[in-house]
Amino acid sequence: MTVKAVFFDIDGTLLTDHRTVSKSTILAINQLKARGILVGLATGRDPRFILQYMASLGLDMAVAYNGQYVFTRDEVVFSQPIEKEDIDKMIAYAEKFQRDLSFGTALGVVGSGIMSMGTGNFAYRISRMVPEVCAGFVNFIFNHIIRIVRPQNKGSFNHLITQPIYQMMLLTMEKEAQRLAEHFPQLTFTRSSPYATDIICKGNSKLIGIKRLGDFYHFSTDEVMVFGDSNNDIEMLGEVRYSVAMKNGTKQAKQVASYITDTNNKDGIYKGLRHFNLVEEQNV
Repeated sequence: MTVKAVFFDIDGTLLTDHRTVSKSTILAINQLKARGILVGLATGRDPRFILQYMASLGLDMAVAYNGQYVFTRDEVVFSQPIEKEDIDKMIAYAEKFQRDLSFGTALGVVGSGIMSMGTGNFAYRISRMVPEVCAGFVNFIFNHIIRIVRPQNKGSFNHLITQPIYQMMLLTMEKEAQRLAEHFPQLTFTRSSPYATDIICKGNSKLIGIKRLGDFYHFSTDEVMVFGDSNNDIEMLGEVRYSVAMKNGTKQAKQVASYITDTNNKDGIYKGLRHFNLVEEQNV
């Protein structure tokens, strides 16, 4: 087998539930780099968040905002802001139905205080322990109770949307997101958590971002391995030649992957790479 590039999702894949990169993952990445294999990230996260891991792990490239912003260590390969008309309509919807909304810029995520709370270490650990069947109740608490304490600052919207917006994040359940997708056919609504929806331009995705980097570095999806755990990973897990789902991943992600490895807390990345003989055995 020939693998020229390996991509990792971040939350639930590269990171443990304690928000750290395990020693086995670091050693495995170093082995991949020593073999001349490109290593990157494919995530819904913003470029600023990604850069800390690119720097500390010596990674080559990244697909940010679910394919809306694609870059290497040296340059931006592709970026596509969301049309202002679509942003205005989504703001109007969020205000009408009291939904928290955040905006992804090249410099980070701005907007909802509640959603900023949700990306912190403590909130992340709690979310991993809450059963998915309770997502509706949790979402209700965020939208109708915590919102009283930390209301959405609507007055900042006009300032925020003067910058290019590459992704919007709406605090909403899956059924509501499905209804929104029918009203906004020019946008894609994708999910990496039970509580929120990522909103991007139609025609972009993690997989398309990987293909753009393939054009840049001259590799095909038949020469790519991907690791993921969430529903926004399904397309890339199903369409690249070598795909690995984490044991802690969603049922849908695991159904389409070519291999299921151990969890993000139990050396899943190392074990997946070892299964495909891309790294040597190590004491972990």
